[in-house]
Amino acid sequence: MSEQSPSIAGYRLAADRLIDKLPVGDGLWLTDKRRAAACRFSELRFPDARQEDWRYTNIKGLLEKGFFVDDDTPRSFAPHTVKRQFLNEPVAGRLVFVDGLFQHELSDTDLEGVQLSSLNSVMTAGDQTVLKALGSLSGIGDHGFAALNMATMQDGAVIRIGTGVNLEQPIELLYLTSRAAASFSLCPRHLIILEEDAKATLVERYLSLDEDEHFTNLVCEIVLGERAHLHHQRVEQESPQAYHLSELYLGLDAKAEYRLVSTSLGAGWSRTKINSRFTAPGANCELDGLYLAGDGQLVDYHLNIDHAVPECSSRENFKGILTGQGRAVFDGRILVREQAQKSDAHLSNANLMLSRHAEIDTKPQLEILADDVQCSHGTTVGQLDSEALFYLRSRGLNMEQARRLLCLGFASEILERFESESLRQQLCDVIRQRLETSIIES
Repeated sequence: MSEQSPSIAGYRLAADRLIDKLPVGDGLWLTDKRRAAACRFSELRFPDARQEDWRYTNIKGLLEKGFFVDDDTPRSFAPHTVKRQFLNEPVAGRLVFVDGLFQHELSDTDLEGVQLSSLNSVMTAGDQTVLKALGSLSGIGDHGFAALNMATMQDGAVIRIGTGVNLEQPIELLYLTSRAAASFSLCPRHLIILEEDAKATLVERYLSLDEDEHFTNLVCEIVLGERAHLHHQRVEQESPQAYHLSELYLGLDAKAEYRLVSTSLGAGWSRTKINSRFTAPGANCELDGLYLAGDGQLVDYHLNIDHAVPECSSRENFKGILTGQGRAVFDGRILVREQAQKSDAHLSNANLMLSRHAEIDTKPQLEILADDVQCSHGTTVGQLDSEALFYLRSRGLNMEQARRLLCLGFASEILERFESESLRQQLCDVIRQRLETSIIES
């Protein structure tokens, strides 16, 4: 670890400098919690391969870039380039962030029974409910990057949906990065709360407006009250030069339901970890994911599903397509604790290897301490079906067309879980284009 010391000191200094700029001694800006997180970062340092969670995720290249948070650089962008990225379908509300900062004039936050705001505005207003909830699931960080996020968080989305509110249209959360953020670290922090019997859909996307290097270090906490339902559709599609780290923390109360469909199609290095914990019986958590890793890319998914109470269900279904010298990591863990009787938990990870030079490290884990449960887990790593290829070629398709069609069919199970037709079509087009420019081996 000694070789990391200069970087640790540099990051800590930058964090302290940023905290010092905040109102002195003002708890509304969580300065005490931020300082505690900065200390925690110094203790934890950056993770390395000796930690099982990071065994296959090399961060050397990320650290060598020296991405630091910067709040001083003036940022400008063309609003019309941002509006081009909006969903085609009507939305109930919209939150837009560019280069880490909330853009009020491009957002639509007027929604009855719903709080749509930025984290900075919440801190300015001193909303104690939100301030107390921040960190309630994540703590101040269980690894160096998460602690650094708490210490240096810049802005983020705060979405609170009131008791019994049922939104028929989705809320859009759009996070864009422009050239002005090149070489910087962005530390967004989101808090999403659905109170009792609330129901909503959230479409969250991370896109790049330019092809520059930057590092997104995100923490998102989602709190679902009793019988609350959230359908979360998430897209990571930043530039190939980007680094993207997401840490999601999920807490489900009695009979709450959370459904996530997630795709990782961009960034040269990306890692997503989802931590889900049931706090009362009868809740359900469903996670679907699709990742595509090509030449020079690393895509990393980690799941930590904690069945801590009885009569809850979870299902995870993740698929990966790897081309060229792409690398992927899938580490899915389900823990069924002793008191979690009548748990229903299933995990699946399937990978399609389109190149002999691609690599996948997949590790589904099932740890059961209760005796009255229904649980399963499994993983597959395979190539395109030769009989299916033969069939498609006999119908007049050439080899490349047949291969691409089979790949899209493999991905379609996950893509169909996106409710937005335009988004589903856009994702399908991205995958098709990526496959057209990749060498697919039989």
